[in-house]
Amino acid sequence: MNNKRRNFRLTFAAAAVLLAVIVFFLVSVLGNVPGARLDLTRDRLFTMSPAAAGVLKGLDVPVQVKLYITPADKMPTQLRTLERDITEQMRNFEQVAKGNLQFTVYNPQDDEELQKALGAKGIRPFQVQSIEKDEMGIKLIWSAMTIAYKDKPEEVLPQVLPQGLASLEQDIIGPVYRLTRAKAPRVAVFGPKKEIDRQVAMMYLQQGMQPPEPQEQFSKLRDMLQQEHYEVVPVDLTPMSTPPADIDLMVVMANTPLNERQAWEINRVLTRGTPVVLALQAHDYGYAPSPAGGWSINGQDLTTGLEPMLASFGVTVNEDHFMDSAMEVIELPREVNLGGLRVQTREPVRVPMQIRVAGTQMDASSPVVNRIGSLFYLWGTPVDTDPAKLSAAHLKATTLMSSSPDCWQEPWSAGPVTTQMITPAGKKMLGAQPLAVMVEGIFPDAWAGRPTPAWPEAPGAGEPRPITPQEGRLLIIGCARMFDDNLIGAMQNGLLMMNGVDYLAGSQALLSIRAKALTSRVIKPVDAQGKVFWRLFTVLVVPAAIAGYGIARSGMRRKEAARYRDSLRRGAAGQ
Repeated sequence: MNNKRRNFRLTFAAAAVLLAVIVFFLVSVLGNVPGARLDLTRDRLFTMSPAAAGVLKGLDVPVQVKLYITPADKMPTQLRTLERDITEQMRNFEQVAKGNLQFTVYNPQDDEELQKALGAKGIRPFQVQSIEKDEMGIKLIWSAMTIAYKDKPEEVLPQVLPQGLASLEQDIIGPVYRLTRAKAPRVAVFGPKKEIDRQVAMMYLQQGMQPPEPQEQFSKLRDMLQQEHYEVVPVDLTPMSTPPADIDLMVVMANTPLNERQAWEINRVLTRGTPVVLALQAHDYGYAPSPAGGWSINGQDLTTGLEPMLASFGVTVNEDHFMDSAMEVIELPREVNLGGLRVQTREPVRVPMQIRVAGTQMDASSPVVNRIGSLFYLWGTPVDTDPAKLSAAHLKATTLMSSSPDCWQEPWSAGPVTTQMITPAGKKMLGAQPLAVMVEGIFPDAWAGRPTPAWPEAPGAGEPRPITPQEGRLLIIGCARMFDDNLIGAMQNGLLMMNGVDYLAGSQALLSIRAKALTSRVIKPVDAQGKVFWRLFTVLVVPAAIAGYGIARSGMRRKEAARYRDSLRRGAAGQ
């Protein structure tokens, strides 16, 4: 017996040593061989998109990508694998680019000259929380990247953190694509300034002061396009500032009245085949605190002058009050009296003109909207289409996103919005209504057979040259407010604009790469009946199911015990 035990122990020890040698050999020899990786994320975030691979394979001149990062041994625990994770993805990019993407890593931690050079580029160390064993502290670390191509200005990623690894493809390949394309698309942007209220202007004049200049409303939109390396051409739609003939796209924010010549200029851009993104605001609302509490809301008409042109195509931006049960809360400033002191507070307001558009309301087949999780469609209205007119004009319309089914309309009336108008009870729900539509085809001249409208400020201006109609595209959205300086950063409003610009300006590669970003998903709203159902389900059904299972299990065990006792008695009787 002792010999058998001793032989077993020797055999087991020899097998363990042999297995350890084999594992060591495999790690040593095969450790540097790239292996297969399995991407289990729903959005396929760590699988290189075909567009990104196409950009890397198409490089003719090397692109320099540099990582400036603190060494792993000086990093907080949660960041010690950051350099390895970044390097792993970058080596994958290098293999696809076949030598035309060169990746290097630098340690600026103790290099003062390098730190000064990085500071000139806007790269600086930043603080992160560090938890080491039983103590908590703050560490100053470096983690940044630069992308350089030829003599063009470097692209800088000032902070690269683990939560951004999922979008590393977008952060690297996007700038590479923009830097290496032969020509930056030219985008004309018409974003009217907000005029000062007449009464306010009169008050300034009465006091002997000049009224303030009109305020910019869409400066962030232009900045965002410039950051994406589009050549932005501001257009005022005046005799001295008309859309250039060589633009690749025009963006029109229509939230102020336009004269007939301005509408004619936009129609001319469409007719010659230049794509247009048109966001049109049918009306606006003003909020004022009510003395009795709450808020009074007043509607203001914003007829833009583009309505007749769109109607000739078979498209209409609805002008009625549009309400949707999918509401978003906004906070408005309000002064309250606390013990004789006037205190500024912010009060939440939730009314159905503040519309939230969820990802489930997007067209999943359209690259413009299929990865958008939520939008803030403030005071917008539906975009209605007339199939007969569209067909007669040889145009095709595709709905990109819609409202929720629980929406309703009230006939337009300027002035107070009543409680009865915003209350859904008793209203006829319209079902999902189109909020953004893509129209494609050769757009007709809405002024055909009529003389060219003159500029009001320059009626003697020369006659423009004739053009040849070409096939074009029009992305029309029934809300311009969502892209102004206050709201373009809300939810994913800016992403919708960039997707539309990329798609229409011919930068589909950027659109495909950007779609790899993590989708912002929202929890679907639950109505009152649904809330009651789930409350009863959790409070009654689940405990009842558990109790039923326990009773059934107890009965089965009693039957098994009875059968066991019967078998024992039969065995005893047989003996």
